[in-house]
Amino acid sequence: MDKSYEKTFADFIKANEQRAINTLSKHYSVLSEEDIKNIIYDSYAVLHKNIVGKKVQNPDYPYFLRICYNLSLKAIRKQGTHIVLGINDTDIQQTNMVSMKKVETILQVSEEQESVIKEKKQLVHEALGEMATRCRELLWSFYADELSWATIAEQCGLKNADTAKAAASRCRQTFKEKYNHLRLMFYGK
Repeated sequence: MDKSYEKTFADFIKANEQRAINTLSKHYSVLSEEDIKNIIYDSYAVLHKNIVGKKVQNPDYPYFLRICYNLSLKAIRKQGTHIVLGINDTDIQQTNMVSMKKVETILQVSEEQESVIKEKKQLVHEALGEMATRCRELLWSFYADELSWATIAEQCGLKNADTAKAAASRCRQTFKEKYNHLRLMFYGK
């Protein structure tokens, strides 16, 4: 990795660390603040390794957050006090212990639907990949991070919440068009 990538990586860390900590704290309340920080640092190591290994060219917040989510789930499994099941990327936290038989049953059903979900995810990622960075950030901040429009406007350097909403509306329309085009192209549906 050359110095420009090192600077890009350092800038990425500076811009996204607190955002990732807030997101993980919100979604995984069972994890301590120390656990979350360790997960963030481990996620940096995985991201850095993927950049060095040329699996990823530039750091991308949604990709980084996916690494954080995966490591969070592993940490929760190790704790053994809570089980979190990812179904259609919506995390459902069980506060009581669940029998392994029930978990296995849910996982079997999940695996059967996994190919359909995987295809949809691939289309979503491809559609997002074709969009401008600003659009990806706006949509991710609102839908995945569940930030307010005022916060999004501030983070993205937009005038106010209404400006952020209007920009996101245009981005959603662009996403819809790209997604439908890809779906037709690949599946004829």
